[in-house]
Amino acid sequence: MRIAIPYPGYWPYVRRGIERCIHDTAGFLARRGHDVHVITSTPGRPRVAYDGSVKVTYVRQFSHPLVYGYRPRLRHLAFAVEASRILAAERAEVAHLWNYSMPWAPLLRRWLDLPYLFQVGLRGSRLRGGPSRNPLARLATMDIRGADALVALTPGGAAEVEAKFGVRCDVLPPPVDMTTFRPVRPRSDRPEVLFTSDLSDPLKGGRLVLRAWNSVHRRCPQAVLVLAGPYGLAGYSQESFGNVGRSVQDIVEPAAREGIEVRGPGSLEELPGWYSRASVTVLPSVGEAFGMVLTESLACGTPVVASSGEGPGEIVTNPEIGLTVDISTPADFESDERAGQLSDAILAAIELARLPGQVQRCRDWASQWSLERIGLAEERMLEQVIARR
Repeated sequence: MRIAIPYPGYWPYVRRGIERCIHDTAGFLARRGHDVHVITSTPGRPRVAYDGSVKVTYVRQFSHPLVYGYRPRLRHLAFAVEASRILAAERAEVAHLWNYSMPWAPLLRRWLDLPYLFQVGLRGSRLRGGPSRNPLARLATMDIRGADALVALTPGGAAEVEAKFGVRCDVLPPPVDMTTFRPVRPRSDRPEVLFTSDLSDPLKGGRLVLRAWNSVHRRCPQAVLVLAGPYGLAGYSQESFGNVGRSVQDIVEPAAREGIEVRGPGSLEELPGWYSRASVTVLPSVGEAFGMVLTESLACGTPVVASSGEGPGEIVTNPEIGLTVDISTPADFESDERAGQLSDAILAAIELARLPGQVQRCRDWASQWSLERIGLAEERMLEQVIARR
């Protein structure tokens, strides 16, 4: 198959879930012998590179500071124009689209005879579309209803799409590479509580983790809170990592600050070791369509604590591998009750990590999202889309 995957960001320039998913599945499909072309953007000159066997075309990024601050959608529209030009010249057999990266996909389908699989990586209020005077929302509805195949990241996400748009939606979760994410180091002697999400994203729950840490430290003084996420996403915001220190000063009690290690995102190669050393990985987020840090942690043998709603709640359904806390709105991040419940769950997960055989239990649970399994499912879906054309 000749497969095109246009998306404005690509791993590792932008380190978040969709970019990671595109990188891993594109590489898998290329190793299976398919011709895979990722079309993306980056600052600097346009260029063509190869990520293994995957062709990666970088178009010029429309990234003036005024665009970030006042008209962020212009960047995506500028990318869609450039990507459309490349698609017209290359003539792929099928495209895999994510969210609203190509806001006129049905027109491209008709013009280029290019069928497409549309993957919805959004939940709740982030899922635009339906009747609206907003032209972008109307285009989003066209993209979804015009797709040859439509998939979401979880069964709950698929049900949400079906209810909102009245079309069938299947499930294609993000994969986890079980050969990369595996136990590579023993657990730390001091229990490590790992938070690897973006600390500047208000929906990831970083503030709630800091508030819960006060109680965790009082009850388990030897534990360490490891802040190993970025602060602001490259290509999306220009936040200073120094803001982490201000958040710690504002929220964490003086005694508990001694138990915090601000590690930063580090290198990609370090992640499996960080997950392996930890006793628990925490993601108390809201509006999370999936939660890849949870499956990565489990693949490394480490239990998790997450919010009970949306994507994370559909991953952590086995009490033997982790716990959930009822966090459903941003207001919960400021709740003393939720902070107490999160600290209880973190301490319970630390005990869970000490149980014999825990590493293998976590890995067995993560294997349902293995790259081999999900990659083959995506291959079958793309083949079916071409066959139906």
